[in-house]
Amino acid sequence: MRLHTINKNLVSLAQQQYLHCHLCEHHCGSNRAKGERGKCKASAEARVFRHRVEYGEEIELVPSHLFYLSGCDLRCAFCIAEEKAFNPRIGTILSTDFLEAALEQGISKGARNLQWVGGEPTIHLPAILEAMSGCANLPPVVWKSDFYGTPEAFQLLEQTVDVFVADFKFGNDVCAKRIAKVDSYVKILQRNLKQVSQYSDLIVRHLLLPGHEECCFRPIVDWISSTLPDVKFSIRNGYLPRWQAKQYEELSMPLVKGASESAKVYAENRGLNLIT
Repeated sequence: MRLHTINKNLVSLAQQQYLHCHLCEHHCGSNRAKGERGKCKASAEARVFRHRVEYGEEIELVPSHLFYLSGCDLRCAFCIAEEKAFNPRIGTILSTDFLEAALEQGISKGARNLQWVGGEPTIHLPAILEAMSGCANLPPVVWKSDFYGTPEAFQLLEQTVDVFVADFKFGNDVCAKRIAKVDSYVKILQRNLKQVSQYSDLIVRHLLLPGHEECCFRPIVDWISSTLPDVKFSIRNGYLPRWQAKQYEELSMPLVKGASESAKVYAENRGLNLIT
C-alpha cells in the first residue's frame, strides 16, 4: 500500500455529480447543490457519525481506522447501523481539518489505513475526495461499499483506492428487492466487481443471513468461482437481527448452529480464495 495525494482535477470532476447525480444505480439525476434529494436523501455535504480504530475487519486490513458516513442508497432491513445509515444529516460535517485531526488520532493508535464505510461512502464520493485532497499525508485508502454504484463512480476512485471491500449481500434480485428495496441488484454487483477487479485489490465479503444459504450465499459463491476465482472472499458470520429485521420471519432469528462451518466447506469445495 502507498501514501498518495488526490488530484484537484479529479475532485472537480467528481463534484460535477452534485449538479446531476449518477453516483449510484438509482440514477436520480438530482441537483444536490440546489437542495434536490434523491432516494439516498444526501446533499453536497458528507457527515461522519462515528470514527474509530477497529480490529474486526479482515486480518490483512487491521488495525483499520473506520470512518462511518451517514446516508445510504440501499435500505437493508437488517442494517446494524440502523437509522444512522439512512439519515445523511446525522454526524459531523466531513472536512479536511476534521479528517486530518482524526487521522492523527488513528495513527497514534496504530491504524494502518483509512477505511470509508457507511451507510454508503460512494454517494458521498465528491466530498470524500475533496476532504482527502487537502491532507498532506494521506494513508492507504480502503473503500467498503455495497457496490451499487455506477461505473463512472468507480472510475473516479480508480487511482485513489488501494483496497475495495465489496459487500455482496444477495444472490438474487428477489431477495434484494424484498429486503433492500433495490432493482437489478445481481447484474449491477457482478458488473462492478468485474470492473474493479481489473485494477485494484478486491475483497468480496458476504454476511451470512439466516434462511438465505440456498438463495443467496451459494449463488454468490458459484458466480465468483466461475468468474473471479482468484478474488479474496470473506465469509462473515456476525449477523444480528437488528433494525427492522424482525419484520421478516427468517431474519428475525440468529444463524442456525453450524451455518458458518457449512458455508466455509461449500466455498472451499468451490475453490474460493478464502480469507479471514
